[in-house]
Amino acid sequence: MADFTQSAEELLTKLDTYREQLAQVEEALEAQPDEPSLVKLKNDLTEVIVLTEDLVKYQAAAPADEPGASTPMAATTSAPAASSSRTHSKSVHTALIGRTCEAFYEQKWYNAEIRAVRRDERGIERCTVSFIGVQNSREYKITDVKMLRPPHPAQCQPGTRCQAVFPEDGLWYDSVITEQTEKGYKISFTEYGSKAEVKFDQVRITGTSGKVEAKKRTIKEVQTPAGYKIPESVVIQKTDTEEVIETKKRKIVAIKKMQRTDRLEEDASKQQSSWIKFHYNKASTRSKCGFTAGKPKDSIFRVAETLDGKVGVMNSGQEMTRFTEPKKFTYQYV
Repeated sequence: MADFTQSAEELLTKLDTYREQLAQVEEALEAQPDEPSLVKLKNDLTEVIVLTEDLVKYQAAAPADEPGASTPMAATTSAPAASSSRTHSKSVHTALIGRTCEAFYEQKWYNAEIRAVRRDERGIERCTVSFIGVQNSREYKITDVKMLRPPHPAQCQPGTRCQAVFPEDGLWYDSVITEQTEKGYKISFTEYGSKAEVKFDQVRITGTSGKVEAKKRTIKEVQTPAGYKIPESVVIQKTDTEEVIETKKRKIVAIKKMQRTDRLEEDASKQQSSWIKFHYNKASTRSKCGFTAGKPKDSIFRVAETLDGKVGVMNSGQEMTRFTEPKKFTYQYV
């Protein structure tokens, strides 16, 4: 288990290892839900993860102590040096750069990406986050943001149903994983049909019971006069700035284009099915025969099914051709 002598980078590495082990245990519990050893192992790993996360937050909130500060005399002699170098010390949470988190902004939690990490004059770790889908950045304490936990790669095979963060608005949508990449996953959103590549921690797996690990945001839609459905979050408001208006307009155009394509494909499918139904209708093919009509052509050498039938008669409804009886020709000499 992690102790107070370990650095933050070592603790984060162990934390990822514990989470991977927990994912493997949960996968094994799905096959054997009543196994006591697996249940105990899951509880132990959960406790270790919680303790390690608390230790990481503790180290992030506590000022950095210089070596040799365990005795009062050493602390007295090294206090000026520590105070002068504290502002220039490097952050121990540089491994968090590029990770996805949740940050509280305007009374709501939003998905964001960590862009930079620094340590302020008081030795407190701070991070600069950029909100996904919105051109806005803010600085928070590391202890004030919630890191998103990436699922185990074994649970994210191609074809797996999940939820992913849409890069345009930062919200969660139902999707399907199509491919694993070096940076994350290529996914296809089932609601709008668009495709994107997201990071490892920007997906969450849907449980077997149909419930997701985190609560999905409900998306309210607004119908335009032309019949298109757009999210309420991209509706242009009077208080929006010009930059926000241009961003929303681009999103609305992309959504309308996608829905217009779906309509054209649906109309083409309806026309095709209607033509096929007409082509194979029995009433229209009753008098036709051949390969395209699906009705075999009768042979002139077909044997009749009744005793009165004649070979070569194609059921025209008329009797056979009558011929005069041949007579022997004789020459008469005068």
